[in-house]
Amino acid sequence: MKNKNGLIAFALLGLAAGTAAYYLLATEDGQKQLDRANKNLKDLNESLKELSKKELKKAEKIAKKAKKEISELTDKAKEKGKDLVDKTRDAKEKVSSKVKETTSDLADKAESEARSMKTKAKKA
Repeated sequence: MKNKNGLIAFALLGLAAGTAAYYLLATEDGQKQLDRANKNLKDLNESLKELSKKELKKAEKIAKKAKKEISELTDKAKEKGKDLVDKTRDAKEKVSSKVKETTSDLADKAESEARSMKTKAKKA
């Protein structure tokens, strides 16, 4: 029974397809319908091409703008990094100079104190 129903359904489907093909290809009205359908498909294809071109141009502009912004941000980050390195170098030099100065002062004081003790030791 299943095979019989399947066969009938397949036959009806074939009959419908054949009728549609006959209508579109053999009748004048069907030919007009087919021509309109072809024209509409061509118009749709052209519209899609134009829309794709427009959207592609928009995407290119957005990508170009994003690339420019990324480049600018990268340059700013590099500049900030260089500034930070320079400030760190300056701070290191100031600390180093202060350490040398303090060390020199302490050495001078120690030397002076040693001389003073020598003098006191000689007097005693």
